[in-house]
Amino acid sequence: MANNFSKNKVITVTATTDAEGIAQNKVVATGIEIPNAVQGNAGCALIKSITISDASNTSLVCDVIFSSSSTAISDDQGKAVGEDVADLDDVIADASGWVQFVAGDHTDLIDARLHTKTGIDLMVESAEDSKSIYMHIVNRGSTATFAAVDDVKVKIGLIQ
Repeated sequence: MANNFSKNKVITVTATTDAEGIAQNKVVATGIEIPNAVQGNAGCALIKSITISDASNTSLVCDVIFSSSSTAISDDQGKAVGEDVADLDDVIADASGWVQFVAGDHTDLIDARLHTKTGIDLMVESAEDSKSIYMHIVNRGSTATFAAVDDVKVKIGLIQ
């Protein structure tokens, strides 16, 4: 049964990536929309938790960057932050913050990995004409190899 009165929300998105090995400090996913993250245009929400499920069973050490801009941080997954991007300054100016996942933030489920961060308390804001925020993921560990472009799913727990 849905709770239509709660200002708590969990939004699940696919962090579309490339089905390949993505080296350390390379972009896993960029410009991923988190629709209706805030209640109204130019609104704010508080990110409380993030869960990343990885069907490729990769121990993903990464930074998850949140922004009000859909502008990509690289031209393609597997490239460095800023590579082939005309003006990374616009993306950085619209950033709300980041959350770091380290090696101990996951459990091995044999066929998959589940990465979780709780108690985050990161305030995010959407653009003036949007209720969406955007997510970028950067690999900070050893090479992560994904079997399919839709192997990485992200659940964002918010208070709106």
